[in-house]
Amino acid sequence: MPERRKHASRKGRDSAAARRTATRDDNAAPSARPFWSGTLTFGLVSIPVDLYSASRPRAKGMRMVDKEGHPLGRQYRCPRDGQVLSTQDLVRGYETAGGQMVTFTDEELESVAPEASRDIELQRFVPLSQIPPLYFDRPYFLAPAGRSAKAYNLLARTMERTQRVAIGTFVMRDHEYLAAILSDNGVLRAHTLRRADEIRTPHAIGLPERTAAPSQQVRAAAQAIERLTREALDMSELEDRETAALEQLAQDKQRRGQDLIEEPALAADETEDGGAQIIDLMDVLRKTLSKNAMVDTADEAPGRTGAGARPMRAQAPRRAPARASRAPAGGEGSRPTRTDARLAHASKRELYKRASDLHIPGRSQMDKAELLAAIRRAR
Repeated sequence: MPERRKHASRKGRDSAAARRTATRDDNAAPSARPFWSGTLTFGLVSIPVDLYSASRPRAKGMRMVDKEGHPLGRQYRCPRDGQVLSTQDLVRGYETAGGQMVTFTDEELESVAPEASRDIELQRFVPLSQIPPLYFDRPYFLAPAGRSAKAYNLLARTMERTQRVAIGTFVMRDHEYLAAILSDNGVLRAHTLRRADEIRTPHAIGLPERTAAPSQQVRAAAQAIERLTREALDMSELEDRETAALEQLAQDKQRRGQDLIEEPALAADETEDGGAQIIDLMDVLRKTLSKNAMVDTADEAPGRTGAGARPMRAQAPRRAPARASRAPAGGEGSRPTRTDARLAHASKRELYKRASDLHIPGRSQMDKAELLAAIRRAR
């Protein structure tokens, strides 16, 4: 732990890019917003948690605009006559092994979608070494929700002490994901996992067979590796120098007044997690843990640190999915001004989920503006 703090301190002191990142985080909103909430469940144990993204898009992304600075959009065209297609002309298709295309409606796709659930069902606890690195996909943080910090901390410390990783499944945005839950310094991380059929083997790629190398070349390679060997990784070596150079170039051109377009600021691209501004989530998690009831390690008895320890509460019976019940209420008692404001700031994925709750037909082919208009009409 002291070694990690030392490297973090050196990074913040010596790295300009790290200072810029820290400044962006300090100026961000005071708290991050989870984009999924649910419950970690195993046996009779149930721990409410919130899910945060542990990664962010690259700091600066290029956008395609015309010479006047207007953002450009993509269009679908018919390959036969070149006609531009609207969202109403688009349907989902599945290509069979025989090369034929089978189309589906939204209702048919929903009929085979996984059952809506707010549970991360932990099925196995295994050593981390049992999961090949190729299977790890996207990283997330799990934070305790409500007053579950005591059970959360107990599970995190137990997993860290036993060096076990939990394997489970959960449903998010109408898709079922396989996930590995890890404990790192008292914080639970979730990594979605690739399925076995998504992993390529060296044989499938066509890598050559291994051959014996001359001993002289082996010694030379070992010496080269030794010269570059360090006891610890300087995290500043992982910084995005390309983005920093692009940002510097943009600032230089802005100061010179070169190639500037006098237009209102372009709308930011939506991120995978709904467009929410992402800040230092480790700091958010620490604040969340400190605000809730913490487990006092000095008072813990050795016999109460297992998965069935008493601080965890028994899991309540599962409720039937109620997707439609989460739809916004309309009518005389609703407050359209506040609701419309929330909808206007919602991401496309949030609008699509609302459209799904309202059973709006054709929603999978709608863009963000069309989803917003359809939801307002349905209300």
